[in-house]
Amino acid sequence: MPNLHAMRWILLLRAVNLGPTNKLPMKDLRAVLEGLGHTDVTTYLNSGNATFQSPSRSAKKLAREIEQALAEQLDLDVRACVRSDASLRKALEELPDLKGYVVCSILFDRPTPSALRDFLARDWSPEVTAGNDQVLYLGFANAAKTKLTNAKIEKLLGVGTTARTPATLRKLLAAT
Repeated sequence: MPNLHAMRWILLLRAVNLGPTNKLPMKDLRAVLEGLGHTDVTTYLNSGNATFQSPSRSAKKLAREIEQALAEQLDLDVRACVRSDASLRKALEELPDLKGYVVCSILFDRPTPSALRDFLARDWSPEVTAGNDQVLYLGFANAAKTKLTNAKIEKLLGVGTTARTPATLRKLLAAT
């Protein structure tokens, strides 16, 4: 019987299954999430993305619990970003029409208003940026050669971030 008080959440892990480090089989991720008491867990490809239901109302608390469980159970030191179904739907509804290869860079925390303002005002040509204190929208002329990397964004904003294409976010939301 479904829990009528549960909320639908989307988990985005940063930097798993990208090369030789931070290997995380999706069956292990599913087991960790279920072990934390979450239900209706679905993983997406081999990406570190998952959807689940939880009665928790705190994305921050959920992220901390998942990070701690991954560290303790699987010896993985990775950041977890948890967003409600509604917040990711809103991010996609606000997606501007950008040229190039477009990604949504989901921010783990809120940057200071001045850091965000400075970032968005900067000329990143040939890349284009837009966004708010929850998500940045990035349009890349050549994503493979850009200087606008996750590491650069994190340094300038002082917060963690993880990028997904709008198509990936739509697929995760369709699974909810």
